[in-house]
Amino acid sequence: MTREELIIRLNYFLNPDNNIGAVLYFVLDQGGETLIRFADIENGAKIELKNRFLEYIEQKFINNEDLHYQNISEADDRKNVVYKYDIDERPESLNILDEILENEEQIHFNFNQDQLPNIKGYLIVIGNEGNKIALYKKHHSMNILRRDRFLLVPSGERLVGVQNDVIALDKSFDFMMVDDNLIVLKLNILERYFGFEDVIRNQASNTIDLVEANELLEDIQQLQEIAQSMPNARKLMKIRNSPVLNVPAINVMNFIRNHPELTGKINFNADGTKINLETGISKKMFLKLLNDDFLFSQLTELQYDSHAKDKLMEVRNEN
Repeated sequence: MTREELIIRLNYFLNPDNNIGAVLYFVLDQGGETLIRFADIENGAKIELKNRFLEYIEQKFINNEDLHYQNISEADDRKNVVYKYDIDERPESLNILDEILENEEQIHFNFNQDQLPNIKGYLIVIGNEGNKIALYKKHHSMNILRRDRFLLVPSGERLVGVQNDVIALDKSFDFMMVDDNLIVLKLNILERYFGFEDVIRNQASNTIDLVEANELLEDIQQLQEIAQSMPNARKLMKIRNSPVLNVPAINVMNFIRNHPELTGKINFNADGTKINLETGISKKMFLKLLNDDFLFSQLTELQYDSHAKDKLMEVRNEN
């Protein structure tokens, strides 16, 4: 799903003529088991819930011209970005988004049996009978105002005490499922709470296998060692589709020998047939090399180091 296709799809849910509604579910952790519970809320609050999340979608996606949209396998440090999940391997804990879209008939949350402290997230289904999207929002302690605090709310001209715990939700969310496409808004939530770090390490291992097959390195263990660091594992995951991995080894080594930034920083074995990553700087530069970060300007004939590369789209004249 391209950014343009995503925006077109989301605009459907912003159209008031499409009879769009919203349903809220609690995601509970009960003895290590994940449960989904339907939250029965009154109609006025349900409309307000829908409007708030649709407003956020409009602000985040539709009216945000500077928003970056990229594959999660190519994530970098840019800001104002959302990611399309483009990796075949996906944490099982994210399956609740598919589950709720396939089956909205869930057991009701019962305050006599279920406990608010067991909430670990919120699912919001927005749409109509034929078109739906699912949002996920992780629960944080600030989302529940407990009755053991002194809570007052306005009532006419007076302030009255709150007798029960209060659930407070803002309009932001962490993930969105649109037509089998998982869109990630908060990468840190995905990594910290949904096991995405394991996916990153597995993808990094796949990249190392590709490097080993290219017979670039004297000792592949040197690359395996730096992959233990999560920042480096992320870089290796990003490298998995790098065009550098399709370049003959001799061409890569000649590039290193002739590049002013790499000469003397990346060394070779005794007979000059393979790369030796003995130093920290050589390992760092090798990762940048694999990511094709060393660019040449045809206009100025200057060399550049750039890791945030947006590919130019080839436009063909069909006339």
